[in-house]
Amino acid sequence: MAAPLPWSPARALDRGALLLAALQVVGLGLAGYLTAVHYANVPLVCSASGAVNCELVTTSVYSVVPGTALPITVPGMLFFLASLTLAGLQLRGPATLRVRRLHAALAGAGMLAALDLIFDEFVRLHTICLWCTGVHVVILATLLTTVWRLSPARGEPEPAPHPPARP
Repeated sequence: MAAPLPWSPARALDRGALLLAALQVVGLGLAGYLTAVHYANVPLVCSASGAVNCELVTTSVYSVVPGTALPITVPGMLFFLASLTLAGLQLRGPATLRVRRLHAALAGAGMLAALDLIFDEFVRLHTICLWCTGVHVVILATLLTTVWRLSPARGEPEPAPHPPARP
């Protein structure tokens, strides 16, 4: 008897997990761009003066992991990879409550880190970076989606279990 496929047309597509996966791909793209620009030492495609000053934000002391020269975007990419992995697990089969909770906890930790960076931008630097804001919006959308998926009244049915194998 053959094992059921991890995905089949008979199994309902988990749209929430698909949304989460798409968000993580966008986040990886944004963080990857910021990382590449950091290492290439080239200017960002963004304003470099006034209230929106990507150059000031991405070259400040707050743009690297404290005590290192590692751009803060590298841990950001690791966050998006971990979140994409959790979304992939949820796409592969019925997501357990434990996986959904872990994903929400990861998103919460990511949002706390983003809030710290937002504080640095607004309060310490008095400017914002639009690319960084894009990353922060993706993290917020990830948090909201993962928390929504924990609610039993979210309006989305649980993914259907695999159909029983035929004798």
